[in-house]
Amino acid sequence: MNSPSITSVLVTGSAGFLGQALVATLAEAGIKVRGLDVVQGPNLTSGLPVESMVGDVSDADVVARACEGVDALVIAHMAPNRPGVYASATLPFDINVKGAALLFEQAVRQGIRRVVLISSIAVVDGYRSENIRLTLALPARPISPYGLTKACQEEIANYHHRVAGLSVAILRPAYVTDADTLTDKYGRHRPTVNWQCVDRRDVAGATLAALRAPELKSGCYYIHGHPDAVNKLETGPTVEELGWAPKYDFSEYTTDAPA
Repeated sequence: MNSPSITSVLVTGSAGFLGQALVATLAEAGIKVRGLDVVQGPNLTSGLPVESMVGDVSDADVVARACEGVDALVIAHMAPNRPGVYASATLPFDINVKGAALLFEQAVRQGIRRVVLISSIAVVDGYRSENIRLTLALPARPISPYGLTKACQEEIANYHHRVAGLSVAILRPAYVTDADTLTDKYGRHRPTVNWQCVDRRDVAGATLAALRAPELKSGCYYIHGHPDAVNKLETGPTVEELGWAPKYDFSEYTTDAPA
């Protein structure tokens, strides 16, 4: 399946820590970006082809309007990880799961053929906690409500590939941070790094590669940064099928002492 020419993309969760990097990277590559989030994000792309839309991904009418006229979707939204949010299924499943389902539904209805889903290594945390190397053959084993919602997103993505033939890339980063400051989306700063660290701009670069991959049908890809990640993750398909490699390897920082 050759990829269509991707000239316009909807990015959900566009005002977030990762979403901002996604919007900037895609816009700088010459793609017209429409961002959808519940808040107006900071303007980091002045002069670039970016449209901002405020709305909720769990609202079917909002999602339908947001998808109009775009060539591809980048699903990057998530329920906020503030205290108590994941104690109940309501908000996480409304945002993470229902939101993803509505987006895929509109992709089918509106003829959008390529979708990139930003999932998470949390889908397979049950193996990570046992220090098992994470291969793509391992079935989902989430051990948190967040991981469960991401596993549901992945199943929704796989379903729409099987049934509707959508071209789908599922990206699984681990700990998304900023390699310049070692801060994450909550403003937390790490004094050291480990194999799970991946820069948000590298996740965005992998997303761009997935949008442009000429023969992509459906695939799941671990997104890595730190050199030790290749010993923990099956990274070959990410490099071979997407033609992507990280730019930020965190080599200038001290690595965590072994547990």
